[in-house]
Amino acid sequence: MSKNRLEAFSDGVLAIIITIMVLEIRAPEEASFQALKPLIPQLVIYLLSFFHMAIYWVNHHNITHALPSVNHKVIWTNMAWLFMTSLIPLATAWVGKNPLAGPPLFLYGLVLLLSSVSFLLLQHFAWQIAYDSQDLKENMGIKGCLTLAANLGIALSAFAWPILSWVFMALVMLMWFMPDQRAKEWREKMRIKNRKKSKEKIHKPGLWFFVVIRLIQAGRPCSRRCRRSRQFPG
Repeated sequence: MSKNRLEAFSDGVLAIIITIMVLEIRAPEEASFQALKPLIPQLVIYLLSFFHMAIYWVNHHNITHALPSVNHKVIWTNMAWLFMTSLIPLATAWVGKNPLAGPPLFLYGLVLLLSSVSFLLLQHFAWQIAYDSQDLKENMGIKGCLTLAANLGIALSAFAWPILSWVFMALVMLMWFMPDQRAKEWREKMRIKNRKKSKEKIHKPGLWFFVVIRLIQAGRPCSRRCRRSRQFPG
């Protein structure tokens, strides 16, 4: 399987997950702004879940961009990660209807925790076959572990301190929202390398064409001499 097919399939699944999450929010029957107040918890948790999906989408793109190919470990850990993220709409809808209840927040934190674990495994197997990604590997490893700890905090504080679970959700969003200079430098490095490769592919046919033209030009005088020798033998 090519990495382009893996990336396309993952993008499609993530798009469906986001669509399912927004479809869980029902429009109010009354035509007034007061009718939107009960939807505020659902909109807030949808925003947080959407941001989680955006984080995964960006990092998944960076991982697949650095891969020359994919193996079975990458494919099946990617499937495990997609399975766990497909449960996010369920947990999101439950928390939206019960924003301060322990069981919904625990399930939400557990789903995010398992999604983080599966994504870290995907990242680990991907870096084994990736190239020129040491800086990004170190940076994403640190942020990935912090995200894992925050998701664990969401689950552990769900029953005793539900407000703290929401604080952990906000911390994850702020942590990934901040610009990442190391990842930016790595992407610029990969862009320059890909540009050089594309130029090499363009120049190679031109070089062969130039060599063929030179051979043809070198062979023309010889053919003319041969013709003259045939016309005027001796």
